Amino acid sequence: MRSFFAFLLTLVFTLMALSAEAQEPPSTDAQARDEEVALRLGRALEKRLTVWRTPGGRVVHVSHCRAVQGGCRARIASFARWMVEVSRENGIDPFVLAAIAVRESGLDPFATGSAGEMGIVQLHPRGIGRHVRFVQSEAYRRRCARSPGACQAEILEVGARHLASAVQTCGSIEAGLGAYNTGVCGENSYSRRVMRERTRLIDLAKDRDEPPAQVD
Repeated sequence: MRSFFAFLLTLVFTLMALSAEAQEPPSTDAQARDEEVALRLGRALEKRLTVWRTPGGRVVHVSHCRAVQGGCRARIASFARWMVEVSRENGIDPFVLAAIAVRESGLDPFATGSAGEMGIVQLHPRGIGRHVRFVQSEAYRRRCARSPGACQAEILEVGARHLASAVQTCGSIEAGLGAYNTGVCGENSYSRRVMRERTRLIDLAKDRDEPPAQVD
């Protein structure tokens, strides 16, 4: 009997240790990798949101983020950091999530789809966005308007989780993107547009001297 209780105690402590490990923040190395990816992704996104450069070298960004506190760079930095974080948590490629955001909204948090979709990855108000405060509350969106990140952390978290589930169900990123867009597994024109955008962002992230690429 004593050995049985000893076994139970060992099992309890083992489970507690495993639970504690699961709740630990990323290691220093993982944090450094996340920061580096976020910097590269932010560099690419800034180029995508650049309208033109003045003869003096000043960068002019798209209008939707010029008035926020800290300007477009502050907003892009917030988006990039959150994209990397939620992508790591859900096991997806942050450049795919970023490509979705570029194609869906041009990174405009207040873009509205034809069916009322909201946020930079356009969550449907009667679908995966039905419990998301930003999607459901106009008053909340007004309060978010001037903050650098425009309250998009939850939008990205829900979008990343939905994409990860679609990829797992459909068996590939292309098929999962099709499901993200239509609800049906399978590669389609949307999948191809997002993957082309992903390639474009990766190329922009690699080259510091690449000229800006305006969102089209």
